[in-house]
Amino acid sequence: MKMTSISNCNIKLHRCESFFYIFLWIGAVLYSIYKVSLISNYFNNYNDIYGDFAPGWSWIGRKQDISDQEWRIWIPLMIKLIPYLVLHHFISRIIKIIANSMLICCWYIFMAITFLYFCVGTLGMLCVVMQPSILFILTYKRNRSTVWSINILFLFIIHFLKIPDGTFQNMLELNDEEHYILTLVMCWVQLRSISYSIDNEKSYLKDDDMFSFIRNFLCKLAYCLYLPTLSLGPLILYHEFADSVNGTFQSLKLANLRNFVFNLIRYIFWIYFANLCLHFLYFNAIQYHPEGVQDLNPWALYGLGYCMGQFFLIKYVVVYGLNRTLCAIDNVKAPPQPKCVARVHLYSDMWKYFDQGLYKFLVRYMVYYNCFTLFPLLLLSSFYGHN
Repeated sequence: MKMTSISNCNIKLHRCESFFYIFLWIGAVLYSIYKVSLISNYFNNYNDIYGDFAPGWSWIGRKQDISDQEWRIWIPLMIKLIPYLVLHHFISRIIKIIANSMLICCWYIFMAITFLYFCVGTLGMLCVVMQPSILFILTYKRNRSTVWSINILFLFIIHFLKIPDGTFQNMLELNDEEHYILTLVMCWVQLRSISYSIDNEKSYLKDDDMFSFIRNFLCKLAYCLYLPTLSLGPLILYHEFADSVNGTFQSLKLANLRNFVFNLIRYIFWIYFANLCLHFLYFNAIQYHPEGVQDLNPWALYGLGYCMGQFFLIKYVVVYGLNRTLCAIDNVKAPPQPKCVARVHLYSDMWKYFDQGLYKFLVRYMVYYNCFTLFPLLLLSSFYGHN
C-alpha cells in the first residue's frame, strides 16, 4: 500500500468555511487591538520624565506616543534629505546625458559629503568618508580571509562607537540624534564595503596602474555614500549598483513619473496612518514599563505583540519603499519593500521576504563563502538593535 504524504495533499476548503476563518481572524485581531487601546489608561497620570509622549494633533485631543527612537528620528531625517535629493537627481540626470560614469560617481560623493556636513558636522562627515577609504586601502588586493577579518574588526569598533554618551560621541560633540544618525550611516557603509570588496576580489588582480586604483576608489565611495540609501537603506549589492551606473542612459517616461507620484502618495499615507495610530495605541511606551505589561490579560498581550510587529513593518515599508522609489529615478534597482509579517507563516521566510537586500547579502557572501561565525549575529544586531 502506498502512503500519501500529507504535504502533497491539496485540501480545498469550502468557501463558507474560508469566510468563517477570515471573519474569525479579523475579529480576533480587532478585539486584541481594542484591548491594546485600553493601555492608554495606564498613562493617564504618567509623569513623562523621559519624553515618551508629545502633544498630539489638535483635532484629536490626545497625546502621541513618540517613544520609538527610530520613528522619531527617521521621518525628520527623510524630510531633511528632500532638498539634497532634489539637487542630487536633477544634476545626476544632466551628467548622465553629457558625461561618463566617473563624473556621476564624483557627483554622488559630493552630494553625500554635503549632506553629512550639514547633518552631523565636519568631524562626523570625515568619520563616514574615512571609513570606506581606510577599508578600501586595507582590503585592496587582499585575499578573502583578510577581507573578512578586517571588516569584522571594524564592526567591533562600530559597536563601541555606538555607546550613548561615550567617548566617541563626546569627542565629536554630537547630540543624541546626531550620534544615532552617524552610527547608523556607518553600519550601512560597513555592509556596502564588504559587498564591494568581495564583488571586486577577482577584478583587482587585473588592475595594476594608478588610474585603475583611483577609479576603483571613486566607485567604492560613490556606492557606499549613495545618497538615497545612505542612512536608511535598503541594501543594494555592489554588482547591482555598478550595473545601473555603467548602464546606458534611460530617459524618464510618463509611466515612471506616474509611478513615482503614486508611490509618494502611498508612503506618505502610511506615515500619517502610523502617526494617527500612535495617538490611540501606546504599545511603544508600555515596553519600558514591565509592571504595566505584567498586568495585561492574554488578549491585550497578544494584541501588543501584533501591534509591535505591524508598526515595525510600517517603519521599513515607508523608508525602504520611499528610498526604492528614489533609486528608480537613477535607474538603480533596489530591493522591494518588506512583505507583511502577518502573512509570513514560516519564520524561515521572514528574512527572505522582509529585508531582501540583507537576505541576498547573507546568501551571496556568507552562506556561499561559509562565513557563519559570530559575524552574522553582530551584523543583525547592528541594523535591528539601534534602540
